[in-house]
Amino acid sequence: MSTILLVDDEQDLMELYTDVLEVMGYQVVQAHDGVEALEKARQQRPDLVVTDWMMPRLDGVELCGRLLHEPGLEGIPIILHSSRRAPRIPGVRMVLSKSSPLEEFEDAVAQVIDEAHLEQLPAPTSLETSLEISADPHH
Repeated sequence: MSTILLVDDEQDLMELYTDVLEVMGYQVVQAHDGVEALEKARQQRPDLVVTDWMMPRLDGVELCGRLLHEPGLEGIPIILHSSRRAPRIPGVRMVLSKSSPLEEFEDAVAQVIDEAHLEQLPAPTSLETSLEISADPHH
């Protein structure tokens, strides 16, 4: 089961997104700002971070930068959601508007998780490749 770190200071939106993600089969860890998110990510590395941009103490853009450079946390895929148009931010795989339909949010999460899992699969070794070729009855 994939773990998603959900970061937002708006409690109503946090509850809605948590419910949606849990119905989709994900484990959700909540944080209400970037400082709390970093602490929780250090305790349990998530498979995905979904973060708001505008938050107290440490905003989403700063959180993305810290995750990108924190040993052991670099490479975690990030979805940034915001009520404002966001610039290109290193480490962010996708930017969603907070006014996006829930289906778009669900699709984005599933796509980023799937892509991240594919990236983690080991590349086949030359032995595995030659075994696949020699197992082909047409060769």
